[in-house]
Amino acid sequence: MSDTDLPLVSILLPTHNRPDYAELALRSALAQNYPNLEIIVSDNSDDELTRERLAPYVAQYPQLRYHRIPSCPPMANFQNCYAQARGEFVNFLMDDDLFHPAKIARMMIAMLSQPDVGVISSSRQLIDGNGQPLPAPPHLAPLFQTDTWVSGQSLGSHLAAVGNVLGEPTTALFRKAAAGPVFGVYQGRQYSVSSDAATWLTILTTQDCIYLHEPLSFFRIHNEQDQRNSKTQVRGQFEALDLVIDLWEHGHFLPSERLRPMLGERLVQCATLLHQARDILRDPVFQPERLATSMQRATALLLS
Repeated sequence: MSDTDLPLVSILLPTHNRPDYAELALRSALAQNYPNLEIIVSDNSDDELTRERLAPYVAQYPQLRYHRIPSCPPMANFQNCYAQARGEFVNFLMDDDLFHPAKIARMMIAMLSQPDVGVISSSRQLIDGNGQPLPAPPHLAPLFQTDTWVSGQSLGSHLAAVGNVLGEPTTALFRKAAAGPVFGVYQGRQYSVSSDAATWLTILTTQDCIYLHEPLSFFRIHNEQDQRNSKTQVRGQFEALDLVIDLWEHGHFLPSERLRPMLGERLVQCATLLHQARDILRDPVFQPERLATSMQRATALLLS
């Protein structure tokens, strides 16, 4: 295929208050050797430092589009990026991560070889705050030792049972049509902390996956990661409960007999948080009525 015949891929870079890392991430996107790309930056920073840092790139590269939306909540920033994407295929790039220069090209070769594949993922290399490689813990070891095609049913069941084996948003390239019009939705529920896992499950309901064993992205571990925030961790625990509920009611990947112990464990964890993290949970952002509804639904399923 000629360059002009290749499908458009949208690289989506939501960023918040990280001008140094965001510039490095953007440079790794601009270094891609796939010829038909657009890069969309959505910046909800509290100041203008990121806008000023990226302005020379915006002026130089026509495939780069920059959107400034101050005071926008994190998930809305994600959704703004996603809504702006014109490509048939999408790959998020978190503002503290990096792409291998051949990431998009190698993934698109695999994607275009299989019409029923909706998502391509790979292993990733951990790096520290200075970009130096870190050893991977066992739970982040490569999923396969060779490039592997996996059915959506099989991989979705594995993901439901053990967690997000496909990786963070930076890691995977996917068909936008298979993910749906809003990022991070599974069974009609919007997820934020678990938005990546929710999206992968949505895609795997109807499409298959190819996993590339070579590391094609760099996942940065540093002290200011969003995952280290206490509110994010607490929200993640309640979203894990919601996800098991939705998996049970969907009934596609795992039977209720396998989900029952998982649901019981998640319910106990959330009940404990009601006491241990009650000061955090008083924040209106957690919507107490929604938390109570989730726990009631989980209890009803366990007693069914």
